[in-house]
Amino acid sequence: MPPPVVALRAQTPERKLELSTDGARAAVIQGFGNAGYYIAGLLHDDGWRILGISDSHGGIYCPTGLDPKAVKACKDKSGKVANYVEQNSAATLIDNRELLCLKCDLLIPAALENQIDADIAERIDTGVILELANGPVTAQADAVLHRRGIPVLPDILANAGGVTVSYFEWVQNRQGFYWTLEEVRQRLKQIMEEESMQVWSKSREKGISLRAAAYVHGLDRLTAAIEAHGTETYFNG
Repeated sequence: MPPPVVALRAQTPERKLELSTDGARAAVIQGFGNAGYYIAGLLHDDGWRILGISDSHGGIYCPTGLDPKAVKACKDKSGKVANYVEQNSAATLIDNRELLCLKCDLLIPAALENQIDADIAERIDTGVILELANGPVTAQADAVLHRRGIPVLPDILANAGGVTVSYFEWVQNRQGFYWTLEEVRQRLKQIMEEESMQVWSKSREKGISLRAAAYVHGLDRLTAAIEAHGTETYFNG
């Protein structure tokens, strides 16, 4: 299971994000490249209703739900997801800012940075934001979303899978012992779940956003590593 989905599911027990994958939950996805397309497919296969999808040319909205594979086939053929409205009479055109403000359970910005600004953050109507783009939420918007109580699963956590698997590759090369694909997936799933829970716990313990908690967690790890190697103060007695 890909890291973003693991991170999302790891937050759902004991209410937490008050989000589960049971039932036809509604998701909106901005960006339909590698990240956006694959998360759309995974959610769709898991029973989610994909209300809106967009690319750099604009977006589409369908209250009954979109089939990501059909939209991808249209985009591959015509170059735009917007042209899908010609194949589905229930779908309508929508611009990117309108798309980000659609009422949904899960909003996934998977396009460019700084897409959600303070103005949009005031109008967003979602339960959770899952960042798949790098830095899609501005600092000002982050403060607004935290004030409004809308959790943001930050890119630093949701996108950590690629770096983690690169580490796995380094370990295997050092050892000269290689794992199966299933072993890699299981190890990645375990790490993503553990780190997601750590971030959640720090967020609740300190009363801070998930993004701030992810930074705190990272700095705690860095501090421990530096102290384990010995600091200047330690060696100076």
